[in-house]
Amino acid sequence: MSAGAAKETFVLPEHVPLAGYSRRHGKSSRGVHDPVGVRALVLADADTTVALVSCDLLIIDEVLFDAVVRRLREQGLPADLILVLAATHTHSGPGAYGRRFLEKLSMGHFDQRVFSAVVDAVGRAVARAWQTRVAVRMASASGLTEGLVQNRVEEGGMVDPAVTVSGFYPMDADRPLAVLVTFAAHPTTLGAWNMEISADYPGVVVRELERRLPSATALFFAGAVGDQAPVKSGERFDQPERVGRAVAERALVLIAGLHPEPPSGVSARQERMVLPPALVRAGWVRFPRWLGRRLVDDDATLSVVVAGSTVFLGAPCDLAALLGARLKEAAGSRGLQPHVVGFACDYIGYCVPEALYRAKQYESSMAFNGPKAGELVTDQLIRMLDQMADQ
Repeated sequence: MSAGAAKETFVLPEHVPLAGYSRRHGKSSRGVHDPVGVRALVLADADTTVALVSCDLLIIDEVLFDAVVRRLREQGLPADLILVLAATHTHSGPGAYGRRFLEKLSMGHFDQRVFSAVVDAVGRAVARAWQTRVAVRMASASGLTEGLVQNRVEEGGMVDPAVTVSGFYPMDADRPLAVLVTFAAHPTTLGAWNMEISADYPGVVVRELERRLPSATALFFAGAVGDQAPVKSGERFDQPERVGRAVAERALVLIAGLHPEPPSGVSARQERMVLPPALVRAGWVRFPRWLGRRLVDDDATLSVVVAGSTVFLGAPCDLAALLGARLKEAAGSRGLQPHVVGFACDYIGYCVPEALYRAKQYESSMAFNGPKAGELVTDQLIRMLDQMADQ
């Protein structure tokens, strides 16, 4: 298997609105606190090419995903390349790239310049990652953090404090060319008060990893964050610094203990799944089905990538921790180290267990496709994993 990595910064118009909080009302941003952009890792063997891409964005919607796929084909990348395009889910990244009504509530009005800037940056990063591939060894590991995550729905509810890392090393080198980290806490250490562009704590994670591992491009993916919140401490931008540095330090300990080996190869499966009919609600008031269908998707793109003994499970949603745990358990029982990659290739709102859907919570009101959608998405990802194992 070969791998290449690259990163690009978004070239954005001034005063772009921020995405993440409807309370900002689409107001213009007031400068850049820290850079935002895209980081790409391309994996390839004789049969399969995969691009794992992390963007400092709130979500990836279907329109953006399809536009990037077209751009990669225009650039001459392999026609059968499988793209896993995911958002870190920062709530202080650029907005104005979503066309749907519900997207505009949290992003501001659509601006073609922003949309094009994102597509251009992803295209450049993936192309450079593809061009710089070398044969690699890889290894993965997972470990727990303390005091960084809490369940934001239920006091004392399930918490996923794990950091999972994968390192990719040139065959003749001890320093990684890429490191990939997943962690499950909403990137909301910066609240609606913040009007500066920022990658939130994921930006701190990759900054610190690249500072300590200068040979590497670092990628961050949000895990099953649907009901997981960061434990906040400190003032303003001290908060993402605290969480991000702690995650990075735990990741560095794990990376130091890796023993990379040449992987057997890479395989991937990507499917567009038909969802249950839209059941859009505001509190307990249900919108008519015809209106719901205009507001939200009726399908979703799911992704499974296996590289050696590591699996990346791409879910197009805010996935609840209980469903993420099911995915991890399914992967572990098959001898695979899992990375749950949220906000990947599409966005269908929240995917929650049926019991949470029945509760009067923000998360349940954002589960746009009814009480069964979360379990259906999780079940389908597990089936896709089994189908790959049977091939």
